[in-house]
Amino acid sequence: MHPVKLLARLVAVLLVALPTFAALPSPAAAGRKRIVVVLGEQRVYAYEGDTVVFTTRANVRGAKRGTFRIQNKIAMAKSSALGWKLPYWMGIYYVGRIQNGFHGYSIRANGGLAANSLGCIVMPTSAAAWLYRWASVGTPVTIR
Repeated sequence: MHPVKLLARLVAVLLVALPTFAALPSPAAAGRKRIVVVLGEQRVYAYEGDTVVFTTRANVRGAKRGTFRIQNKIAMAKSSALGWKLPYWMGIYYVGRIQNGFHGYSIRANGGLAANSLGCIVMPTSAAAWLYRWASVGTPVTIR
């Protein structure tokens, strides 16, 4: 397979096509909670005020720097490209019509797990479950 086609297929593996939501809750709706992703450390930090209440390692390869908000949450999303399951999905930004976000290890069609990332923030499934329960739609996210 041509390298460009192979790369395009790989990029699509962990990206999910989701509808755009017109209105997001205000920052006040998320309280003082916020999530910070530090690319150089490959870590995710959950804050309440100035206190770190949770941290985990994550594969952040290809994630886009910026300030975002959690746009939607799906307990078990599905990759639009390969049909892989994406546990504890929280979408944060779009690349064209494809959305990237947080999720646990991808579950392949054969049941195997994949921790690779080409834009999403992929973490151990137990960590993704914690973050999913803790955060709400509208929670601020900074990727730096």
